[in-house]
Amino acid sequence: MSRRKTGNNQYLKQRNQTVILDLIRVYKQKSKTELAELTGLSPTAVGVITSCLLKDGYIHEAGTGDSKGGRRPILLALKPHSYYAIGVDVDVMYAKILLVDITGNIIEEKTQSVPKNATAKLTIAQIEQGILQMLAQKNIRIQKVLGIGISIPGLVNHKNRQVVLAPNLGWHNVDVYAHMKQFSDIPIYIENEAMASAICENWVGLCQGVEHFICINIQSGIGAGIFVNGNIYRGVGGSAGEVGHIVVDETGPRCGCGNYGCLETLASTYHMVQEAKKRVRQGIVSCLNDVEALACISIETIVDAARAGDQAAYHILKEAARYLGIALSNMINTLNPSKIVIGKEFVKYADLVLEDVYNIVQAKTLHFPTSNVEIIASKIGDKASALGAAIIPLKVLFGR
Repeated sequence: MSRRKTGNNQYLKQRNQTVILDLIRVYKQKSKTELAELTGLSPTAVGVITSCLLKDGYIHEAGTGDSKGGRRPILLALKPHSYYAIGVDVDVMYAKILLVDITGNIIEEKTQSVPKNATAKLTIAQIEQGILQMLAQKNIRIQKVLGIGISIPGLVNHKNRQVVLAPNLGWHNVDVYAHMKQFSDIPIYIENEAMASAICENWVGLCQGVEHFICINIQSGIGAGIFVNGNIYRGVGGSAGEVGHIVVDETGPRCGCGNYGCLETLASTYHMVQEAKKRVRQGIVSCLNDVEALACISIETIVDAARAGDQAAYHILKEAARYLGIALSNMINTLNPSKIVIGKEFVKYADLVLEDVYNIVQAKTLHFPTSNVEIIASKIGDKASALGAAIIPLKVLFGR
């Protein structure tokens, strides 16, 4: 009986500590008196908890507040550069690595190159090397790292922390945690890259406080992170959000999934680059013909050409936007979100095509859900998945 009571007391202590830490995060600065009022805990209990948080280095005294008759209260805030989280966004041939501190500020970032067609084991080894170099450069001890979040462009099983399938990476049933030998003592979280972006938008981006939203990522593939009633929606097996495999043209090209005309075969930046190369080979009039070599054509060169008035390049972007609009129409009719944020490489050309996307949506979606949805480009861009992955260990710390 006493053992159970001790266990309950320990749980309540940890729970109250998490609540207070999260309140300090939300309000930026709060006094002990204010924290007691917000939580309903006694001033004594708040004093004990905040003393522990100060001792452990999670918070610090950030100055004094206004007096309400008596001594000016000491304000408590999260302590920058005290604890850290790492986010990794894995894509074909590279991994973006971000180091953030407890406040969510980005301290350092780097892009770690990965050999083409590298195995999962080699890719993860390269990522580990990049993380170790980053920590060494910043003189950060491993004990100060709260966790590592890794975003993967594919289907993730959260129960066993495995990547079930990441077709663009060539990964199938990969146990990422088992391969990370250098960080076996640190919590590691695996997340779908679009869901990581959605977490980022919800925590620090355009969807803070938004209950129903979809975050679409457009890059080598296309995926979506979905929030319903303020919570992540994964579906029964965790595959919700695989919008890149919505069929938008049954006569379209064959997809890696085996189907034909999937959205990502017609609207991903990878597809747009391949389409540009095809048109150059066909000799279509375009300034893209002046690019030194086919291998040098990228989404950036296509966007630059379109901005310079090149009609062939602009047509590639508009065609991709048309297919994206068709897919969004299906999602809006089905899920009725209040906001859709489109990110990753889409932000590089959003201003050129966003109106086209919305016009397609208006033409193909029921009026009522369309009138209630806002479609916008992310302001975070290609860092969103890595930042969202880094936020996951922070969410755990703050009880979220």
